[in-house]
Amino acid sequence: MKKYAFIIILPLILTTLTCHNDNWVLLRASSDYFPLRNGNYWKYQYQNTLIVVEVKNDTVINNTLAKIITRNFENEYWLQNENELKKLQLRYVNYGGIDYPIQNVFLLQYKFPFILGSSWSTTFNDTVNVLGENYVIQQTIARQVVAIEDINVPAGSFFQTYKIDFIESFMLNDFTEYYAGSEWYAPDVGLVKRVVNHNEQVLIEYSLQ
Repeated sequence: MKKYAFIIILPLILTTLTCHNDNWVLLRASSDYFPLRNGNYWKYQYQNTLIVVEVKNDTVINNTLAKIITRNFENEYWLQNENELKKLQLRYVNYGGIDYPIQNVFLLQYKFPFILGSSWSTTFNDTVNVLGENYVIQQTIARQVVAIEDINVPAGSFFQTYKIDFIESFMLNDFTEYYAGSEWYAPDVGLVKRVVNHNEQVLIEYSLQ
């Protein structure tokens, strides 16, 4: 009797697990990992610093309609469509109190949809002459979706988050910056945790419209 009960119940368990997994797949596929609606904000703890990210409004920059996002009240400009998300890289050098732009371009940050194992990268190279002095610029951004994980941070527990590993470097003449780490993105919430160069940034509060 026990043998037959096991044979009957096992297919039911397998069916339940399959349906559960299918539901998670549908959830991830239909979710927004960058809900850039006006008024949305996220607060993060990074070491002893509070970072506040807030979505402001649309604006036209470089003849392109972009979204203004403030990070501790400093403007950033993001360009989003259903396939990708780009960020304006804007850098200057200062001579005599005047800022001269040496980089002003939207670069790819993320490609959609997130799929386990997918990766993307972009490289920017340029040489800019400012008042007779050359500035050699090279920037590389690379990311890969490496896992799907549940995660706990001060703002709550988040399920089926995508873990994305990244490497980013920026070289200006003899000066080089290098960043490496991981990010966790929760469905319909966005970034909930980021580790960069072994320093942790975690979500502590958020509000979505």
